[in-house]
Amino acid sequence: MVGFALAGVAVTAITGNTQADSDHLLASEKAWAQAPVDRDADRMAGYMADEYVELVWETATQTAPAHWRAIQKKEWVEAVRRGTDVYKSVELRNLTVHLQGSNLAVVTGEYSQTGTSDGKDNSAKPGFTRTPG
Repeated sequence: MVGFALAGVAVTAITGNTQADSDHLLASEKAWAQAPVDRDADRMAGYMADEYVELVWETATQTAPAHWRAIQKKEWVEAVRRGTDVYKSVELRNLTVHLQGSNLAVVTGEYSQTGTSDGKDNSAKPGFTRTPG
């Protein structure tokens, strides 16, 4: 399973102080990644824009071809809240903040996670691109 976040983390406005903005965005990414490990669905949701969408690549099975599946904020937050999605660890690596003017930032990086979704292993090591809102 590979995921890409398309509309992302809700953060405060970009201030124009490049280093401070980058530091704030990186701290927000790390706090957001830790929230599902802590099983704190409300904190996780607080870092996500209402329009958050994640595209997940589902590998082929005997009954279905490989395909992309869109996961909305509400669906993912509720899966963490109910314990359907359980994360033992989420580690972020090689994070880079790309500031574009005074109102757009893109965070790219890699992550690894261990855990389960619906009782199935969802461990992965994909890259990601996120546009903080």
